[in-house]
Amino acid sequence: MKRAALLISLFVIAVLCLTAAPAVGGPTPNPVCGACGSSFEDAASDNGVIVNVTASTAAIQIHPNGSATWTVTNRLSQSAATLSSSPETLTQITREAATSRGVIYRGDTGPVVFRSATVDNETVRIRFRDPDAGARHLGVLVVDYFHSPRMRGSWILNADPISVSGPTGTVVSNDPRGAINDEYAGDGELPTVTGNTVQWANTSTDGRQASLSEDLYLAFSEPATSSLQVAAAFTVASLPIWLGNISIVVLPAAFVYGILLIGVAAVARRAADSALAADRLAAAGVGFGVWLLGMVVFDALPATLGGVGTIYLIVGAAAWHRPDLLRSTRGALAVGLASMGGVAATLWGLGVVDARSALAPTVVHAMVTHLPLAVAPAFGHAVCRRGGSASNARIAAGFAGGIVAFLLAGGVFVPFDVGWFIFMTFGTVGAAVAAALFGLPLAMLGACQPTATTPHEGATPTSSEATETADGGDT
Repeated sequence: MKRAALLISLFVIAVLCLTAAPAVGGPTPNPVCGACGSSFEDAASDNGVIVNVTASTAAIQIHPNGSATWTVTNRLSQSAATLSSSPETLTQITREAATSRGVIYRGDTGPVVFRSATVDNETVRIRFRDPDAGARHLGVLVVDYFHSPRMRGSWILNADPISVSGPTGTVVSNDPRGAINDEYAGDGELPTVTGNTVQWANTSTDGRQASLSEDLYLAFSEPATSSLQVAAAFTVASLPIWLGNISIVVLPAAFVYGILLIGVAAVARRAADSALAADRLAAAGVGFGVWLLGMVVFDALPATLGGVGTIYLIVGAAAWHRPDLLRSTRGALAVGLASMGGVAATLWGLGVVDARSALAPTVVHAMVTHLPLAVAPAFGHAVCRRGGSASNARIAAGFAGGIVAFLLAGGVFVPFDVGWFIFMTFGTVGAAVAAALFGLPLAMLGACQPTATTPHEGATPTSSEATETADGGDT
């Protein structure tokens, strides 16, 4: 009873690791223009001057080398006299606003160069240059002002209007509106595109500033540039973010998974050496898979577990009706490949029936994220000691293959263009625990399929296997 209770508890932990979604508050919004509105008021206050900004505009001109010139205008209300009478104070405030606050927060960037500041008719005009507004990838100039390199960004559109214009002869080659969920977005969050200019204009009548919570790139290129080339440029631009996610999020989880595989291998080997009835284990796997799928179909369990149920069903059925398929590493891998195809079909079907169950953007994504479970039977077969000098090499290959499978799954699991945050690490480590626990019975199925010529160490061959071995047969 104690062992059964422990096994049930481990499966409950695995389910929680796969399905729990921590409640995370959104990131603190940053003003798009640090030299506009209240940000300019704060810069003036830090220098002992009280100003009241009633309206701001920001025009950003992108240059072919990826730099940008900002032109900011702040209309003041009866507070421009001090700035008009003291050019030194005006320069001090505007320089501080431009160099310390002016550019959208994007982490460590190049130094902002202050150019000029004037005040006329209660309007302050500031010009400064940002040397690192964007970069050219595959012939496309990608501007990342509205794309955070870390966790998903959030910006306050604190100027009206805000315009971003590309170099002369270019056009906006992507659809910025397409990256914004317009079901919940107000008019002020949806930009308009005209030629080589993207502009946000707040059309609300309540005076409230709009905010933007989606990450989006702005692409400027020649008019004939294809959408495929633009998508490739965005991929190259996001590659450093993805590699950072791999190194910070996936590699630590892979280390944890490797340690857990040692325990999986020990349990699978012990199950094989104890002559555990493989057919009963296979039947249990089929039953568990059917139960999981049934619970998912009737919304009693999250759709996350639909793929897990499919793998259990296919591997269990193969071990029950065609156990010879699991008596070699190659055969076990073939069964795993078939189960991955079943995962893709299952999740696609669930997505057709209920769009909320569409967990993966592509079939390949769905298959790769379940790769650690799909290779679990082959891992169990590989790490189970059998006679022969190649046993240690086979065990090492099994561990290497299992860890590589987890790295591949983690590589498609973490976001490609959204940076790391702490709960993502908890998620991947939890996924490592879940993969090891759900993979344990599958590894046991692969380990409990001895061959006649290379029985498990300590296992006693059945009478039929002994007869076939004596006759020179090979199962």
